[in-house]
Amino acid sequence: MTTTSWQQLISHPSQRDAESADWRPRFFRPTREEDAEQLGRLLRDDLRVQVFDTIDRQLRDLVKTRHPRRTLGDQEIARLVEEHLRGVPRLSYGVWVHYPWSRRLVHLLDEAEFVELRTNRNKYKISAEEQATLAGRRIGVVGLSVGQSVALTIALERSAGELRIADFDDLELSNMNRIRTGVHNLDVPKVVATARDIAELDPFLQVKCFSEGVNSDNLERFLLEGGKLDIAVDECDSLDIKLELRLRARAHRIPVVMDTSDRGLIDVERFDLEPDRPILHGLVGDLRPERIRGLSTEDKVPYVMQIIGQDTLSTRFAATLLEVQQTVSTWPQLGSAVVHGGAAAADTARRIALGEPVRSGRYYVDLEQIISGPEQEPAAAVSTPPVSATPPVSATPPVSATPPASAAHEPPRPALAAASLARLPAGEAGAVALDRERLRRLVEAGVAAPSGGNCQPWQWVYEAGRLGLFHDRARSESLADFQGAGGVVALGAAAENVVLAAHREGLSVRVSPFPREGDEGDVDLTAAFEFFGAPVSGAEGHAMDALADAIGLRHTNRRQSGRAALADEHREALAAAVRSVPGADLQLLESPAELEEVAALIGAGDRARLLAQRTHADMMKEIRWTEAEAAARRDGIFIGAFELSPADVAGFRICRDWRTMDLVRRWGGGGALEKAAHKAVAGAMAVALITMPRAGLADYFQGGRALERAWLTATQRGIAVYPMATLPYLFARLVRGGGEGMDPETVEVARALRERYLRLFDVADATAEILLFRLSLAGPASTRSLRRPLEEVLVVR
Repeated sequence: MTTTSWQQLISHPSQRDAESADWRPRFFRPTREEDAEQLGRLLRDDLRVQVFDTIDRQLRDLVKTRHPRRTLGDQEIARLVEEHLRGVPRLSYGVWVHYPWSRRLVHLLDEAEFVELRTNRNKYKISAEEQATLAGRRIGVVGLSVGQSVALTIALERSAGELRIADFDDLELSNMNRIRTGVHNLDVPKVVATARDIAELDPFLQVKCFSEGVNSDNLERFLLEGGKLDIAVDECDSLDIKLELRLRARAHRIPVVMDTSDRGLIDVERFDLEPDRPILHGLVGDLRPERIRGLSTEDKVPYVMQIIGQDTLSTRFAATLLEVQQTVSTWPQLGSAVVHGGAAAADTARRIALGEPVRSGRYYVDLEQIISGPEQEPAAAVSTPPVSATPPVSATPPVSATPPASAAHEPPRPALAAASLARLPAGEAGAVALDRERLRRLVEAGVAAPSGGNCQPWQWVYEAGRLGLFHDRARSESLADFQGAGGVVALGAAAENVVLAAHREGLSVRVSPFPREGDEGDVDLTAAFEFFGAPVSGAEGHAMDALADAIGLRHTNRRQSGRAALADEHREALAAAVRSVPGADLQLLESPAELEEVAALIGAGDRARLLAQRTHADMMKEIRWTEAEAAARRDGIFIGAFELSPADVAGFRICRDWRTMDLVRRWGGGGALEKAAHKAVAGAMAVALITMPRAGLADYFQGGRALERAWLTATQRGIAVYPMATLPYLFARLVRGGGEGMDPETVEVARALRERYLRLFDVADATAEILLFRLSLAGPASTRSLRRPLEEVLVVR
């Protein structure tokens, strides 16, 4: 056969399109003369019709089911069949059903006997009386991915006499991991493919198709035309339709059932019994469909997360959400979960249709939890657990950044509370003793300094006329902070503020960094301050005193902004502020190419931090997830301070659980974790790095002072500062610590990033990289980080 000849035998696309909406079978009852003539014409005119005639087997099955107490032999069955036929020829008995889309002609028992025999094995899971009740019920299914499984299961059980199915989409190959149909249905509307499957299962079941889906214009018709629905099953993806369906269903007192195909969640809203019930159990408040109808997919994400329950997602589903539009095109559904959920939704709908006491609520039939269960539990304890309206307790609870209530106001640790300045040499004569109010003002200035993750790693002790600044290492300790250097930077910034505040008070200040360095008894004493009423030898200079007024205004501002050029006068002022500390230097990246590259490096560093277990845990300890938690703890970073979009907040909350991140790591994913850095740097005037030539703790202390001078200078000039500190401290552990404590994968990533980083910044292995930060012209920050009360951080002896 030539290419041309076989191509000519294939139907033209327009013919296939014309047939694609055909889903109703044709019925021929040969005992009617007109039907017999039409059946004959069909067989003559279409030689491609395939005939399937098993009527004799069906009749035999029918008579056997009507005599359940007897074991019938072949002869007796044959006799009973003949009696049942009453002289009607077999070819004319019952009905011939023609399926035009497959050109199949099937000989079946007629409707009453067909339904009787097909539902015979339902007894007494469904009694005859209940089956008759269900035959009068109408169920609508919106969305035909999970919904296809729901509709087919309802049809299998004949749990309804009429099905209304709605979906606007055509079947795609990527749908077929969860929709049970054949590849010959590709490009066929989902409603048509589903209706055909139902017709081939039960041609007598009434099906109404809404091939345009449901929308504001036809929703009333879907719910009411031909009689009000008894139950609506929601399996659609459109958030606005989910809301509108429920609002109208509630108005008409129609219950709504939904399956999410994750953790076996079945959602029930009995609007028939509770006409004032909040839609979606109040999870979306008074959100109206019109408010979200025009939103982008990204902007709808937070509402979707509210609906499906972010804190109850399966770990694997949550991890996959982070990969949407990164390594997968949309969120996942598995055939097993869809079939399981479809069956559960159909079962729930049947119970409601029969008037059983099904309550509103969310019910989890989590097979992973039930079957796998916690390793420490005996199998019998998890094989058949009761299903409740609340999810089962996880064997491995999600990582929580919320500490126990007892930790909300942690008192000073005994080791630091007992820290003393007494072993220092006697202070110089003429030192001024601070009264309590002046001391408070100086320490208040000190604690206004920045610290990594707002950890506030300081303990202040005033004793014998001197103020001591101790490093509370337990507060700043993290894998990212190699040898506590980051905490020391914060203490240097705090010291700078104390000096500026003291000068504002008319005092001279002498600062002694690490006055007992090498004495293991005082390793945490970072600095000692002496105050004088007149200039003394070794006192701090006054060149930076004008910065004091900015101490209370300085804060981190992560707000997004448009890119602007850094003015020469600002560049010079910032550089001068940094270089006023001996050895300190400022490097700036300002060209678009440099900013694009540093954004990529920072993003990759953020990804590495979140995908390594120890640094992930350290980061989660910093976050305060509610305003109440932030107010109670008065440390860490409130999530609102990150200036994230609602969609990004939803994604960040998913990142809380290490099990989720571990899956993303194993998949080689996490590209979405880099987006925040790109967004942040997109509006940067510059990305800056402050350095010191050596990397001792004293250098980091002085670097902290340089950092505070630069930040206060930026504050006075209306420039927003956003620390982006992951990379420098990751590199410190890599370069000077040999990667100690880092997993091999993170070490490999860090090395590759370091090579690119060194092409941007002039640093050596011995250089102390104090802070990497963004400079921008941003609007006011949404919130500022709080500080712990002085009573927790100041000891007066």
